[in-house]
Amino acid sequence: MIFIFLTILFSSLIFVAFKLFPRFKIDNFQALTINYLAASTIGIIILGSEFNYEMIITKSWLPFSLLIGFVFIFTFILFALSSQKAGVAITAVFSKMSVIIPVIAGIFLYSEKLNALIVLGIISTFSAFILIFYKRGKNKIQISIIVLPIIIFFANGLIDTLLKYIEHYHIAGDYTLFLTMIFITALIIGSIISIYRYFKTKQAFTIQSIIGGTILGLFNYSTTYFMLLAMNLFESNVLFPLQNVGIVMLSALLGIFFFREKLSLTNWIGIFLSILAILLIALA
Repeated sequence: MIFIFLTILFSSLIFVAFKLFPRFKIDNFQALTINYLAASTIGIIILGSEFNYEMIITKSWLPFSLLIGFVFIFTFILFALSSQKAGVAITAVFSKMSVIIPVIAGIFLYSEKLNALIVLGIISTFSAFILIFYKRGKNKIQISIIVLPIIIFFANGLIDTLLKYIEHYHIAGDYTLFLTMIFITALIIGSIISIYRYFKTKQAFTIQSIIGGTILGLFNYSTTYFMLLAMNLFESNVLFPLQNVGIVMLSALLGIFFFREKLSLTNWIGIFLSILAILLIALA
């Protein structure tokens, strides 16, 4: 159980770190690039002699790791912006409700059966969307803050769908190596963009961004590392419901107590409805 708790803790701390970046004048993109440098370095150290370029290029999952690496850094940028603009709680909720996307994909890709629990979960998800973004006194959705979490919902769902497909057809015990290659790909993309930004704006990396990015990288790798340990001890129908619900609840509480994010009763109903949706889909 300690591994599940640590996964929940470090995943929630990622959202908190993003929320704190503006306070310490940390550039989002610089920190994200350093984050992937730190995560890649940790992965290479853990792999040791198992990290072999000649072996990597023979892996069937290599093209997918490059694609996911690109989507990873894109989604992480959105995580940063959404945590700062829409809030820690809402960003966490939408990132975890994206579980419905790989579930729906599984129905079409792997002929998995559609049952009443999945249907209820999908209905609960979209109902939660409306309630979370409902603003008292105005009978309309807050369009100004809905865009980022919605994009995160689909981007995170795409990542989960790709990971499920790769795990189903390509990965054979190469989880750590595969993950490290994703981090390295994201690092390369981030470095290229950072070099372009430097020549365009002459904005060099700051010490705050380096420190913030390193801390973020430790949180990022720790989340995945402890999740992999938990996967060896718990079945998926136990692990993922506990993990996703735990991240939603802890992130919401951290957002309220540390950043004074205000949620109405309607918003809270939406959050609990999102938790119900996660549980229904997991049980299905």
